[in-house]
Amino acid sequence: MIWEKLGRVFEAPAGLPWWKSHCMAPSAVLINDDAIRVFVGGWDEMGISRIGYVDLDAGNPLNVLGHSEQYVLGLGDPGMFDDNGVFPGHASIIGGRVYLYYTGFQQQTKIPFTNFGGLAISDPGNPDRFERVSRTPVLDRSDEGTCVRSGQTVMQEDGIWKTWYSAGTEWEEVGGKPRQTYDVYYTESNDGTSFPRKGELCLRRDSSIEHGLGRPQVIRVNGGYAMFYTRRILDMKYTIGYAVSADGKQWDRRENEIGIEHSQSGWDSEMVYFPSVLAVGGDHYLFYTGNNFGETGFGVARLRSWDS
Repeated sequence: MIWEKLGRVFEAPAGLPWWKSHCMAPSAVLINDDAIRVFVGGWDEMGISRIGYVDLDAGNPLNVLGHSEQYVLGLGDPGMFDDNGVFPGHASIIGGRVYLYYTGFQQQTKIPFTNFGGLAISDPGNPDRFERVSRTPVLDRSDEGTCVRSGQTVMQEDGIWKTWYSAGTEWEEVGGKPRQTYDVYYTESNDGTSFPRKGELCLRRDSSIEHGLGRPQVIRVNGGYAMFYTRRILDMKYTIGYAVSADGKQWDRRENEIGIEHSQSGWDSEMVYFPSVLAVGGDHYLFYTGNNFGETGFGVARLRSWDS
């Protein structure tokens, strides 16, 4: 496929104590015919993330219409799985309400942190107000993922909530720091709020070049499924992965076809990751995070062709 980078869309706004830096893990959803809402994780001065949003012109996603002055999802209660940071996993509109699946951070002592998946749903009368469905994870710790089980995309089809997510247990030392390892799994739910404790392995990382495959984003394409995901490379130059599937369970990795790379210099020269692909009219847009885990903001690319 061929993507045309349109440029950087947004950096952290000035004057918001809860959003001093970063636009982490963009997740885009079409909120009406005219506007795209991109949920992002904004960092405070301590590097702790809360979820806000940026509204863009659906006809020109480089045109910023506004941004949230207050976060729509803050930290969980002390001791909860998300008491030390939250960032978007996947947003979708179901029954007129935004279902915001997210990743929660909790600090640990013998490992740096754990990540598990939560869900918050918007108030039907106030789209800026979200309420957690539970103080505990909807995608909780299990044997397949004792440290990581999060970053989920959820797609509702024929009454089934199809779910792709990252899970892992092991850590590896890289550059003197422990780094999580994780793979992509699939599971199903009848209600979108309760999930089995074990899923099916979809994509396994290549440990010779990757630490993990994270936050899979799945869309329907040509009667099948396409998955875009983060590849954490051993040199920490995050990039985007791509795979295709006929049934959403068996996947064929096609990294050589993704068609988007680091720029030679500038805001996305070191990291191109956390993809979020959105269909708007006849176009597909790919929103993604730049250098230093989104410190330089997020950008957008437009699909020119599915064929390389």
